[in-house]
Amino acid sequence: MKKVGILGAGAWGIALGISLEKNGCAVCLWHHDKQKLRKLNSERKTPKLDGIIISEKIKFTDSLEEVLNSDTLIYASPTQEFDIITQKIRIITSINKPLVIACKGIDINSNKLLSEISKKNLPDCIPVILSGPGFAIDLANGHPIAITLASDSHSGLENIGQLLASNNFRPYFNDDVVGVQIGGALKNVIAIATGIAMGKKLGDGAVASLITRGMNEIITFGMIMGAKKETFFGLSGLGDLVLTATSLKSRNTKLGNQIGISDGLKNISKDLTEGFYTTNAVYNISKKKKIKLPKIDAVYNILYNNGAVDNEIGLLMNRPLKDENTSKD
Repeated sequence: MKKVGILGAGAWGIALGISLEKNGCAVCLWHHDKQKLRKLNSERKTPKLDGIIISEKIKFTDSLEEVLNSDTLIYASPTQEFDIITQKIRIITSINKPLVIACKGIDINSNKLLSEISKKNLPDCIPVILSGPGFAIDLANGHPIAITLASDSHSGLENIGQLLASNNFRPYFNDDVVGVQIGGALKNVIAIATGIAMGKKLGDGAVASLITRGMNEIITFGMIMGAKKETFFGLSGLGDLVLTATSLKSRNTKLGNQIGISDGLKNISKDLTEGFYTTNAVYNISKKKKIKLPKIDAVYNILYNNGAVDNEIGLLMNRPLKDENTSKD
């Protein structure tokens, strides 16, 4: 029986654990919050996965040493904790097993992708990126989902693919590690923009336009960062963008929706999302590399400069007219 350790006991980590346990794996989920773990152990459910009962076979622990004693590790904690947690792992042990990175975003302290941080902190492990269109509740309910696995190691892809694959969970392989991560990270920024449009009741056409021209900005940014253009038309690009940017199941779209309704971030709760932090990282990188990203700049101004939503919409709509096929912004 394959032993899988999952770093993170949020909705996505638990959903992956449920799927893997059904595949016959011995699953152990780690979280630092002992009170949360006691509740999960006793109730075997979480409000983030309504109606889902967690199998008694799935184990929860607050011991990093225990979860590291596995054949495969999956990182399903917040992106902004990745550097700290992998540094803690390095202190405990030198691991040379696959590390599946199942979160989406860019580290705001270093402006680096998580695969880069993984190679720095855990040089002997094999990073495999898991990305694509899928909500935790759908996976936990056994609904069919297709995702992308990306790695420099073909054998790593094969092994993780066989581990994850089931009647309702189908992985596709990709060697574009950079592109798969950028697609998964930047779609959250565009989802905030479409959420704002929904909250402002700007109509379906505005949402569709933001998705389309937002994809253009994702491709522009991604190719300058070294990604392959075709990656962005796959599951980790277009697939994830369409799902996230059109559904209020997405925390990023929901954040944007609240901003649109309240006309600004200052009037809503501070339950911030990965897209909030990714916006900051992408903005900083784009300014350094002189990449024009007007939609992402508008989201940045709303989130970080208290920019007025109506003003940012006006600036976007009144830019000089351009050719659709040659314009990168």
